[in-house]
Amino acid sequence: MNGLPLFEQSDARDALKKRCREAKVPIKLLLDLVEAEIEQIGKQRKRGLRERFDQLLDPVSGSETSESQED
Repeated sequence: MNGLPLFEQSDARDALKKRCREAKVPIKLLLDLVEAEIEQIGKQRKRGLRERFDQLLDPVSGSETSESQED
């Protein structure tokens, strides 16, 4: 999945999916957030991570921001 052992274990993945359903958080969103963090591993500064999180958490707002910057 994401190269994280926890996400590769079927029992752990099932528990994660269940908890995401209970919390009404799409598993895809959680995985995208984790992936964004993983991409920053080894970097001294996590430039752009906050913006990426904002984009993932509020895609409508993120697209409006990019559109307004193009004007």
